[in-house]
Amino acid sequence: MSEPRKIKVMLSALEQAGVDEREFSNASLAIRELCGVSVARLHSLPQPQAEAVTVGLEMPGRTGQCAGDDPAVLCIRPSEWLLISETADAAALALQALSGAPDEIISVQDNSDGFALFRLSGEAAPWLLSKLGGLDYLQGVSSGAHCTRTKMGHIAVIVHFHQTRQDGWVFDLLPDRSVAKYFWDLLIQSAPHAHDLVAAFRTTLP
Repeated sequence: MSEPRKIKVMLSALEQAGVDEREFSNASLAIRELCGVSVARLHSLPQPQAEAVTVGLEMPGRTGQCAGDDPAVLCIRPSEWLLISETADAAALALQALSGAPDEIISVQDNSDGFALFRLSGEAAPWLLSKLGGLDYLQGVSSGAHCTRTKMGHIAVIVHFHQTRQDGWVFDLLPDRSVAKYFWDLLIQSAPHAHDLVAAFRTTLP
């Protein structure tokens, strides 16, 4: 009788890059890598902008809008969404998204191994991101859950601002897996200055 096959568990992006410490915190900021997160990318044929497109999941119709918790659905550009889940695998996300989908839905791809995912929480989080990029994250926190595609330190990053049960309001950052270590180092090295900024110009997340 043959031995049962063991399931291969993929190393996280930082583990694969040889980074041992994958959490950081100070008095106003916490940063950690989330592991085992499923990310699926869904495309559809172009269609007139609407507030939402309902298939197996509610798909926000406007770029920057988000819906859901787990899975979260991010509209990252017209007719393209990211589906993110900490509990379901990519195959389950695809089945859920395509349930009752119209013919305009043309593809779902598993991008789980293409991204790293870093979660930032605490008062200094928007200060840190504003320091690294050209967007006003301090003003953005008053807009509620949203997402955007931007660059930080010449790295393309998807930013998802949303609320969680464990950490409250958080920023989830999704850079390409290949630059995870560089981007992680950039966040950690910039964190002390972000803490100084929030101490001098204190603000709070909603």
